Amino acid sequence: MTLKVAMIGYGAVGSIHADQLAADPAVELAAVYGPKAEKASAFATAHGIKNARTNIAEALAGADVAIVCSPSTLHFQQASECLDHGVQTLVELPPCLTAGEAEALGELADQHGVLLGCAHTSRFVAPYFRIRESIPNIVLGTIQEFNYTRHHQLRERSWADNALVHHGAHPVDILLDWCGGLEPRGCVALPDARHAQSVAMLGKLPSGGPATITVTYASKLPHLRMLVVGERHTLETDGFTYLRSDLPDLQFAGDAQQVYEQAIRAQDMEFLRACQGKGNFVPWEETLKMIRIMDRFQALAEAE
Repeated sequence: MTLKVAMIGYGAVGSIHADQLAADPAVELAAVYGPKAEKASAFATAHGIKNARTNIAEALAGADVAIVCSPSTLHFQQASECLDHGVQTLVELPPCLTAGEAEALGELADQHGVLLGCAHTSRFVAPYFRIRESIPNIVLGTIQEFNYTRHHQLRERSWADNALVHHGAHPVDILLDWCGGLEPRGCVALPDARHAQSVAMLGKLPSGGPATITVTYASKLPHLRMLVVGERHTLETDGFTYLRSDLPDLQFAGDAQQVYEQAIRAQDMEFLRACQGKGNFVPWEETLKMIRIMDRFQALAEAE
């Protein structure tokens, strides 16, 4: 059975989704939605998409699945519209801005009997996936300390991103996957929690150890480093090109763009299989848990 997919958004991440999906003979890229007709048409031509639309309802006509990869602030409204049309929906992270919105999306999906998923892309990135596999096998051991620093240089955009709710959420999601939880203890955001361009977060791991997360869009030098101190071994990675450890079996080397694109492909394929009843995807309850933790970090930042 061929699945017809509607792309909601025509930006850089949307291009990666489209390229990976177009390579699968079981997928038909049926339509792309974007507010500017010229850009939507150019995206459709570039990715072999049949229809370019400036109206979401028209783009969803006949679609089995929608992938929402538009600017972050539009995710909730556009995902809601996709669900209202009874279309299985995968929405990029952050899927929404508050736990209340996440609950509303979950209710809409239940109401229409369709699958709803968030793009938990970090869970599919090769180095992080390798670390995840080492935990239940008691290779790494209980995580004693987690330190994540990212100096992210954003592409030129017509919209403003929020470092806390977007790139701050990725390491939180990783910790939910690896440890099952994270207790927020402190958060500082500049200029404020609602418009964060630099953020530092402090959390308590289930082991009782510290988790520190720092993300900034202000640095002139790109940098990404994660340090994981396990009970038995220590790991260091940038999430894409390397994974180093005192245990040789946990080493990894790769090309950043290729690793990223492969993660998106693995994620999308798993979601599409789940839409066909052939497997499972990250449950929406996991997404809701993540958003609730991010809400608590936002509250801590606002209290500063």
